[in-house]
Amino acid sequence: MTRPLRKDAADRRSALLRAAAEVFAEEGIDTPLDRIAERAGVGRATLYRNFANRTEIALAVLMDEVDVLGRRFAEPQDDEAFLDFLTALSATLTRNTALGGVVRAAPSPEILDPLRQALVRAATPALQVSQAADIVQDDIQPSDIRILSAMLGAALHNAAPAERNAIAGRTLALVLESVRAKP
Repeated sequence: MTRPLRKDAADRRSALLRAAAEVFAEEGIDTPLDRIAERAGVGRATLYRNFANRTEIALAVLMDEVDVLGRRFAEPQDDEAFLDFLTALSATLTRNTALGGVVRAAPSPEILDPLRQALVRAATPALQVSQAADIVQDDIQPSDIRILSAMLGAALHNAAPAERNAIAGRTLALVLESVRAKP
C-alpha cells in the first residue's frame, strides 16, 4: 500500500507534471529531462525520485490529461456529450503529439493498462448519454475508446507542425462520422 504524499512532495510532483507537459509540447519528447526539472524548479534527483524514466513521466502527463477529461465529462447533460468528448480528446492528443511516441514505444503493453482504463472510465458517461439520445451508434462499446483514441492520435504521428491542425480536424471529422447513429 502506498502512502499519500506530503503536501510539499505532492506540490513538487504537480510542478514536475506541469513542466513536463509544457516542455514536451514545446520541445518534443526527446528533450533532456533536466529541462523539466529546471522548469519545475527542482533538482534532477527530485525528478528521478518521482519518475524513473521518460516513459513514466510521459504516461503521468497523459493520465493527468485523461483525468481532466474524466472530470469534465463525469456528469454529461448534453445529448452530444460523446461527440464533445471525442472532440476534447482530439484537442488533447493534438496538443500532446510528442507523448504519442511514448505510448507507441511503451516497453510492454501492461504499462499502458492504467491509462487505457482511465480513458474508458472518462468516456463511458458521455457515451451512455449519447447512445440513450440515439446520437451515437448502439454497438459502440466503452472499450472502443481505445480504438477511437488510436485513430485520432495515429494520424498526427510524424505530421509536420504546419499541417497538424488540418490533419487533426479531418481525422476528427471522420471519427465523429463513424460513431454517429445512422438515421
